[in-house]
Amino acid sequence: MSLLVSPDTHFSSWRRCCWAIAALTLGLTTLVLPRPLGAAVAESSAWIREPIIGPWAPPPDIDEPVSRWQEPAPTGVDSLSFPHFTGPEFNELFSTAELPNLSSISGPPTITDSAEMDEQVRTEAAERGYQRRALPADYALMRLIDDGLALQRPAAVAWLALEQDAAEHGFELELKSAYRGHRYQREVFLRPLEAPYEFDDLADRLKMSAPPGYSKHHTGYAIDISQVGHAHFGSSPAYEWISADNFAVAKQHGWIPSYPPDGGRQGPVPEPWEFTYVGVEAILCFHQPPASDDPLCTA
Repeated sequence: MSLLVSPDTHFSSWRRCCWAIAALTLGLTTLVLPRPLGAAVAESSAWIREPIIGPWAPPPDIDEPVSRWQEPAPTGVDSLSFPHFTGPEFNELFSTAELPNLSSISGPPTITDSAEMDEQVRTEAAERGYQRRALPADYALMRLIDDGLALQRPAAVAWLALEQDAAEHGFELELKSAYRGHRYQREVFLRPLEAPYEFDDLADRLKMSAPPGYSKHHTGYAIDISQVGHAHFGSSPAYEWISADNFAVAKQHGWIPSYPPDGGRQGPVPEPWEFTYVGVEAILCFHQPPASDDPLCTA
């Protein structure tokens, strides 16, 4: 007696097989492919609440950096004479800049599963020059840009201007990382290590990455960038262009190096790819005395 199987049965079995293969492929892809460093991450109840930032289109009349300049903005901003800064002055400039939409700094987030080891890591981080950094006060005021990465609105506008300026000079810049919450920074910090963690490994990791609570990316005013086609930004033509004359091009758009080459005790080793936004006015007025007659630097 022969067993007859209808064509519909063959098709149904083939279709179920295809679905199984597709599901397995998707699962493996999700495990293998890394998420972008600046991607928003949902916080569990054990972490400080940091909402995922949703798409938002701010009105054009407020989507500009706050400025004491009267409209229209002065022409020739690219010809302004920007002051030169030492590495420590660059770092002081970011730490003292009056940046909007930042919350007050609360208790430090968890780093590992050991409170004692966490305290050791924080002590070592402070010795290296790391500082606690604030989170955004209102996530609704931030702006989603390239590939879902988010920045504070003034920084977003300044990044797009820098990106366009670079393109006009023949350099294609790419935004690699922007705002990061505490939980995601923990993943970045611990990613190369395996539990149970050893303090020596964590201390060595501080040379390359900030622990959660200490990253400038928490503020929404820091970016990591690269030049398309170049593996190392510090040796790329775009970096030579942006860093020439004490980072004059970056200053024109309100950016400064986040970890300059001569920054001293500032946390990680110098990172040529990371920049922080402080605004053109803060750069121009940093060396000005409070009672300056310059109308730009008078509050």
